[in-house]
Amino acid sequence: MTRVEKNAAMEQRLDDMQGEIVGEVKRRTRKSRPWFSCTLILLIALLGVSVWALWNLAATGFWRIPLFTTLAYDPPSPTREVTPGVPAQTIVEETFSTTLTRRLYEGGGTLTDRSMEVTLSEASLTASLRSFLEEADLEWIDVSHTQLVVDPKVGMELFVPFMDSELETAATLWFAIEVSEGHVVVTPKEVRVGSAKIPGFLIAAFLKPFLEAELAKLNGTMVGYATISTMEILPRELVIVGELAVKVEAL
Repeated sequence: MTRVEKNAAMEQRLDDMQGEIVGEVKRRTRKSRPWFSCTLILLIALLGVSVWALWNLAATGFWRIPLFTTLAYDPPSPTREVTPGVPAQTIVEETFSTTLTRRLYEGGGTLTDRSMEVTLSEASLTASLRSFLEEADLEWIDVSHTQLVVDPKVGMELFVPFMDSELETAATLWFAIEVSEGHVVVTPKEVRVGSAKIPGFLIAAFLKPFLEAELAKLNGTMVGYATISTMEILPRELVIVGELAVKVEAL
């Protein structure tokens, strides 16, 4: 065999070895690629969850997180400011007394007309709300700026600012109010803490039971005066219609 033939054979052998090495590398690369892809997907998912968590924490206004707070948080404010007026309890008592006296006079001592209508302004509701919160002694709530807005467009808006908040954050609750079997019932529509929207399952688990417990007190108060039949939300006031619950015997 000539030198040229030997060199050609050697080159062919080297080419074959190179091909085998490249093939083996490609084969191993293909095998390891799924693990690399899974790891990359996991890292991206973790990054996404971290960004989502930081965004929502910043949006609440409880913590100042560089960059995220600037992008995610806007200081909350109510639809309008409400100045507290005469407490709702006082309005109900005065309306009951006046209505009962007038109905007895019109019926000649007999209560023939039991209809009763009470109009509660958002100022009265705000006054009662603040009184309740002061009695509850909730130190984390800024009672002096807590308020209720009554408006047909938004329903009932409860604005609750938090004490000692560097970013002046607050909880804002929007809920519908109606009457069912003579009792006042509320249905939360949306809740925000700062700029963060609270998920519905948390509202159902924590907020709704609290609202229902507080409404039980209102229902208990109204039962002593009247049976509620309807409620209507008007601009800045809530109109409650019902029937007097007292029994009056003719003299």
